[in-house]
Amino acid sequence: MTDTFLGQLTPTTVVRNGKVHAAGRRLADVIVYDWGFEYEGRHWEQRSFVLLDDGFQINQPVIFPPERQGWWYCDLVKVVDDGSVVTVDDLWIDVIVGPPDHPYRLLDLHEYAEAMESGALSAADAVDGLVRTQRFLDRRLNRRYDQAERTWLDFPSAEVEQLMNVRFPREWSIIDG
Repeated sequence: MTDTFLGQLTPTTVVRNGKVHAAGRRLADVIVYDWGFEYEGRHWEQRSFVLLDDGFQINQPVIFPPERQGWWYCDLVKVVDDGSVVTVDDLWIDVIVGPPDHPYRLLDLHEYAEAMESGALSAADAVDGLVRTQRFLDRRLNRRYDQAERTWLDFPSAEVEQLMNVRFPREWSIIDG
């Protein structure tokens, strides 16, 4: 990493699902942050990326089985960007993205529908989420019929690639609630 590149990164705090408070860095419309969690009696560290222009959060889950290491888990999220603090809340729809020779997998539409039905998600927010999901799929993953090369359109983005291994202070805490 060059000093010029590191100078382009803006310190940002991410509040994840109202449960985790984490230090991150912003590059254009992408925020990277690290956080930790307990799973099956073990402590894990995870790097996540918030795609502000898509309203999606993506990561390569550290708890994926060995044959799926390097695959991506993408969450539709509600983002509130207050500049130095960005709040990210999961909105149920998920996409698993493997290598370009595999189809992606869309998950949890039933949970999204249940949230709409119960009133946990307003009609306007539901419409917005569906529009953003389709835009994410079309912008990042859906191949045109005439595309000869088996690659994702723009996934992960160049900004995510730049931030994959960037180093910055790993600071996070669980929010008591």
